[in-house]
Amino acid sequence: MTNYIFKGRLCGYICPECPEPLSNVKVRLYRHAKEKPISALAAASPKDTFAVLSDAQVKAKQSLLIAEIDTDAQGGFEFDLGEKQGFDGGAFEIDVYCGTVPHQIPRKKPPKPLQFSITTLHPQWRETEQGLLAAFDYCIPERNWCGVRGRFGAWTICGQVTVCKTKDPVAGVKVIAFDRDWLQDDPLGSGLTDGAGKFRIDYSSDKFKKTPFAGIDIEWFGGPDLYFHIETPGGTSLLAEPPSMGRTPGRENVGPCFCVDLCLDREQPPPHQGPLPLFTNVGSYEVDPMAGDFTADGTTTAGNMAFTGEIPLIGILPNGDAPDAEQYRFRIAEFPGPGAFQDVVSGMIKPSQIGKLEYFGYFAGVWKYTSVPYWVNNPGATVTIPQSGGPPLTTSVNKDVGANGWIDVPRDDELYIGGHGLFTHQGLLANLDTTQLTNQVFDLTAPPPPLKAGDSVPAAKKAEKPTYRILFEARKTPSMAAIGSNQLDKIAISNTTYTYIRHTEWAGGTVSGHSVVSLDIAELIAPGATGCDRLNADLHALFTAYNPYLGAVEVYFEGNPPMPAAINPAIAGGEATSGPLGHDFDISGMHPCAYILWLSATAELTSGYGLISGATIWDHIAFCKS
Repeated sequence: MTNYIFKGRLCGYICPECPEPLSNVKVRLYRHAKEKPISALAAASPKDTFAVLSDAQVKAKQSLLIAEIDTDAQGGFEFDLGEKQGFDGGAFEIDVYCGTVPHQIPRKKPPKPLQFSITTLHPQWRETEQGLLAAFDYCIPERNWCGVRGRFGAWTICGQVTVCKTKDPVAGVKVIAFDRDWLQDDPLGSGLTDGAGKFRIDYSSDKFKKTPFAGIDIEWFGGPDLYFHIETPGGTSLLAEPPSMGRTPGRENVGPCFCVDLCLDREQPPPHQGPLPLFTNVGSYEVDPMAGDFTADGTTTAGNMAFTGEIPLIGILPNGDAPDAEQYRFRIAEFPGPGAFQDVVSGMIKPSQIGKLEYFGYFAGVWKYTSVPYWVNNPGATVTIPQSGGPPLTTSVNKDVGANGWIDVPRDDELYIGGHGLFTHQGLLANLDTTQLTNQVFDLTAPPPPLKAGDSVPAAKKAEKPTYRILFEARKTPSMAAIGSNQLDKIAISNTTYTYIRHTEWAGGTVSGHSVVSLDIAELIAPGATGCDRLNADLHALFTAYNPYLGAVEVYFEGNPPMPAAINPAIAGGEATSGPLGHDFDISGMHPCAYILWLSATAELTSGYGLISGATIWDHIAFCKS
């Protein structure tokens, strides 16, 4: 049967100057219903056929589904269609299913997923070496796409900042949006301008749909009344619109998508001398929501991993030659818990190499340029710098965590012969010990009764899945003037230890780890069995695999073929079990020999750079086939 390749890219307009890719949504292709006028629908413009579907409408067309696929970060997709899908190249409907929308800010109440239909397409296929190819690149009009975003409570402001007289773009300034409220003026969010002076601010409708009355749930209608401030990254005001601007035409009661042009009367301010402190990454995962490295659940977009153990909080600090003394700190709060932010203090930070001290030392009769690590929270770390004809210099290469979690940015600035060296920052801000936030320990060896392979982990001993906000702040000293802050809105953290007993009848015993991974063979533990009995026609595999972030499970055989095919049992609630009867493998076709039955389970956990070492845990048990 002919192979059909259908590929394309989807985007949506916030406004004509601000399109965004439809990243990480699901594209669904449906056969057209016979009662629908296919010729008229295929000829119609997508802007006229766009429709948001009800749950009943989605369910009604479920039997017509051809295939579905997730878009990539740029909104791209590619279907490989043919005999497997029963597709013959005819017309089909294109729908999009959204569990969320790009740049969605987490809400108090998660929004309901939504599906919409774009158009009916009768592709013009052309021949290629891979098969027949057709493409569909489409950007959903503003009125439709903004309506979808509004249903998710995902509101967006796109704009540009220029110099009023010259229209030159202003890069690197902070634009803050406010809602002119009758009770109080609420900051909705902020964004930095890029090289073209463009910025984007994403916020949730929760920001302006608030009740001022305790205990009374009031849903306010309409949108915010917008006015803006513009500042340098260091906090110097460049533009401060009065709140009354929020009640002027074009700014009052705006919708989910709003685009604005702002201008400054004066030229762009001179650049700041030296970089400003900024929190940018947890390991290799970017904090900025526009990077899309974190899901709405706080896990990594790539791999859906939760963070565990010691995680590196990475960012930007000035070197020792910066003109001003500065400090930074982290604060953390449960999400969405009611608690306020708590300071990340010394006991929550592991020794962290934040950079290097570069210096000139006199070694073996010559001056040598070299370096040593510079630390945070490594008390007593010093370096001795040999001198020519005089006593050596001893200098500290550590900054302790001070009161309320504040850390001084090193100011060592003597990169010359006879000097104490220059601090150069290399990316790390602090190593956060997440076990100080959550560290759940469970004993499954004690009655009632001890957990056996095939059992489900008791509900009382299944781990929580806590999430947190991480706030970064920086300030000048001694003035204590704030110079910047940003935060990671939601991060999933998991630290679990499970102690349990494996197959004591065959090289088993008590083990501990971040996951439960336990395997046995029902025939070897049946009443009257010795643990070494030969098996003949059937093998019932008993297994239990559990971790709150369990990602993959496999049961398979090792030995001389032929052997039964491996299985990948379903995972529900972080658990995969065989049940007390076990999974029945037909082993009648196996040769008389010794074999090994394996269970592997992978927990989706990261310390910041992909899966942790030891993410996958195995259990195995040998048996003989007669």
